[in-house]
Amino acid sequence: MAKVIVENVYKSYPRRRAEQELAPVTAEALVPSQSVVQVEQSGQPPNRSPQVNILRNINLTVEDGEFMVLVGPSGCGKSTLLRLIAGLETLTGGNIWIGDRLVNHLPPKERDIAMVFQNYALYPHLNVYDNIAFGLRRTNQGQGDKGTRRQNRGWLENLLVATTRSLPKRLRYLSAKEKAISQRVRHVAKLLQIESLLTRLPKELSGGQKQRVALGRAIARNPQVFLMDEPLSNLDAKLRAQTRAQIVQLQRQLGTTAIYVTHDQTEAMTMGDRIAVMNRGQIQQIAPPLEIYHRPANRFVAEFIGSPPMNFLQVQFLPPLGISHSQFRLTLPENWAKPLQNYRERSLWLGIRPEHFRLGVPGEHHLSVVVDLVEALGNDTYLSVHLTEEVDSTLQVKIPPDRFVNIGETIYLSIDLEKIHLFTADTEESLLVKT
Repeated sequence: MAKVIVENVYKSYPRRRAEQELAPVTAEALVPSQSVVQVEQSGQPPNRSPQVNILRNINLTVEDGEFMVLVGPSGCGKSTLLRLIAGLETLTGGNIWIGDRLVNHLPPKERDIAMVFQNYALYPHLNVYDNIAFGLRRTNQGQGDKGTRRQNRGWLENLLVATTRSLPKRLRYLSAKEKAISQRVRHVAKLLQIESLLTRLPKELSGGQKQRVALGRAIARNPQVFLMDEPLSNLDAKLRAQTRAQIVQLQRQLGTTAIYVTHDQTEAMTMGDRIAVMNRGQIQQIAPPLEIYHRPANRFVAEFIGSPPMNFLQVQFLPPLGISHSQFRLTLPENWAKPLQNYRERSLWLGIRPEHFRLGVPGEHHLSVVVDLVEALGNDTYLSVHLTEEVDSTLQVKIPPDRFVNIGETIYLSIDLEKIHLFTADTEESLLVKT
């Protein structure tokens, strides 16, 4: 097992000629390169760049035995970061450490990692047993729980093992290494409850079974780090919930460091010891799941984490503790005095999660809204509403399941002031986290 350190990592790709002519660059520049210097000296317009910026200034430490989740929208760079750690992509700048080794220039096979892909990547002509054993045979592992590496004892022994593998069991030749591999494969199959599937081909398996085989192949190698790139995205909702619980349980049982990529914030909240939220090639916040939910660092994190997402209303700050909107006025609790004491701007973003609204009565401190949509789920009811004076201001509201409302009905909402969030109007950073 090992700690993973990502230190000031950058990644860019050369921009195609057509992209250079048509698409302006909106991201900030990466580490200076000779090509960029030449472009600047040649007088090329500043909104044209020979590079596409993917990752910028990534700093991340994953502790030994920790389950770290990288989460963010499609295109934010999370899979690229995972591929950099795996050695499947080359760095533009920075360092990556696995344990006490700098692995910048090491090929994937020498990094002692195992990766589980979204598409399973099973060998269709090999049965489950041979798919799990494949990595052990290739790396000369399998002897003992630690997968001790040993050199082949001779080409003749390897030839006998390979040529007799398809024969009946009593006629096969098993070397000491093959016996150790067999023991390891069956131990992993027992952990994953796929012992009865060892003789099947991948085409004879369901999606969930294929995923467990892919996990088994990674576990069998006993690597220092597991890397998982959206491994559950092809499964249905019920099977996804079952499999993610199994992955977490296995990781805790094995104690192996794991880095897991997903765009699903539910997976991130339920699986990770800590979450790294990414957007546009940068890490926005790293923290335990509940800290990110209750103390988001900025508006993007607040909106991305949580389902339904947080609601936002632009309000005016009235020192020392007042905020006003065209439809309501509120006095904030005393715990906001310190975060707001140095705030000089007039505008703020008020953030309210759907569950922090309460049904109320007409009044100065309550919001008057019109119901646009009712989603009754049995255990919860969600409403989509808009402010009576601002049709474009849509809010998501959670109400008790036994409270019935009709589409088009006007209702009044109060806000739980102990649960609100305030973000600056310009940088959209949280005032509470900044303090």
